[in-house]
Amino acid sequence: MTMTFIDVAAVTDVPPGGMLHVEPAGREILLANVGGRFHAVADRCSHERAVLSAGRLDGTVVTCPAHGSRFDVTTGKNLSGPVMADLPGLKRLSPRARAMAREKAGEMAKAPVADLTVYPVRVEGGRVLIGVRPLSGPDR
Repeated sequence: MTMTFIDVAAVTDVPPGGMLHVEPAGREILLANVGGRFHAVADRCSHERAVLSAGRLDGTVVTCPAHGSRFDVTTGKNLSGPVMADLPGLKRLSPRARAMAREKAGEMAKAPVADLTVYPVRVEGGRVLIGVRPLSGPDR
């Protein structure tokens, strides 16, 4: 199968340390600029499908904004699962509801978190292109 590369952004659209959500060929992809090198991975957390590009990028690691799962954007590897200790809004719940939420959170934290699909990236003429056939991951 031939690889098709799709133009998704200008190099200047994603400064070093930045991320951008793009949708080439209908796939939700996180485009990250790590020290001037571009990387592309699936933009949905494999834990509960939150949009990763809404999270935080620290070096090569993106942290999911929903539950804190961490992934390496250069490899797609899951580095750690969800962090469920301090869920937003827990303090507003009754003690019983808080206990139930913590119990459910503990169960969710044990769920396996898969690696992200990784997509090939090229830079040509100041434009970033992403290959729509993945290099690795569940969409292979």
